[in-house]
Amino acid sequence: MQVAQPNIVCTDAFARPKPNKNQRLAFRVGGTSFGLFSEGGIELALDPGLRDFVVEPGFGDIQIQVEWTESLEIPQGEPLFNSGGLWRLFEESGGYRFYFSTPYLGASPYKAAWFDPEFKRGHLLLFRPYFDERKPIYPLEYPLDELLMIHRLACGEGVETHAVGVVDEAGLGHLFLGHSGAGKSTTARLWKSESNAQILSDDRIILRVRDGRIWMYGTPWHGDAGIASPESAPLSRLYLLEHSNHTELVSLSPGRAAAELFTRSFVPHHSPKGLQFTLRFLDRVAREIPCSIFRFLPDKSAVEAICREGA
Repeated sequence: MQVAQPNIVCTDAFARPKPNKNQRLAFRVGGTSFGLFSEGGIELALDPGLRDFVVEPGFGDIQIQVEWTESLEIPQGEPLFNSGGLWRLFEESGGYRFYFSTPYLGASPYKAAWFDPEFKRGHLLLFRPYFDERKPIYPLEYPLDELLMIHRLACGEGVETHAVGVVDEAGLGHLFLGHSGAGKSTTARLWKSESNAQILSDDRIILRVRDGRIWMYGTPWHGDAGIASPESAPLSRLYLLEHSNHTELVSLSPGRAAAELFTRSFVPHHSPKGLQFTLRFLDRVAREIPCSIFRFLPDKSAVEAICREGA
């Protein structure tokens, strides 16, 4: 995913409700619903990429109150985590607070978001001087929406992976994992052009247990191919992508597969409990789902090899 300067004002939002004193919006990603409600006349909007993920506002899994603030400063203490870019994370008030800042705007953070330890409720503050109040705002603008998802999953619900999710014509779910440049967007385009498969995402896939099985879920956080779907499917096989001058599959042991999965997953390393859960979860995935290294040429032979494997 390309990361640019924060787009503080969401001028291209697809939904712009009529302004009112209190407002509610909601969307669902990976089986988790996010509820936003504002007070004080903040006009909320959702990012256009969430169009297919919108649900009716109600009691969501994560409830976030959004307000203005006239003063916002980053604490002097040592953060739990410093991204080296837009955000830092601190322990505050019995929970966790993210601070977002950029030299592009000024010394003060442009927003801060507090969440309880289980990431079920939150309070988001927008630094009023940095925003145009005449235009609607998506307060969970990237990377906060994805950070919130990753931390919520680590509370015992699942894992977000750096992967392409494909559901083939037979209904089998294939997960192609890879670091940046490994060929995820290429893989998504190949399947889209060479088959009638459904692509859940070309860059981010969430794994969760559902009805005793491992399922994969599409997300709105797509890669270069721009493919994102709110759909889900049971997971049948795992593949670690590698570019090659030929196409082949090399089976991996569950132990090796779990280690490779971990390096291609989004994990809150500052959270001992979250880290422990993630390791256990990925171990289960690797034991239940066959995993292979997939070396491939970027042509239809790659799709054909996977179809033969699943036949």
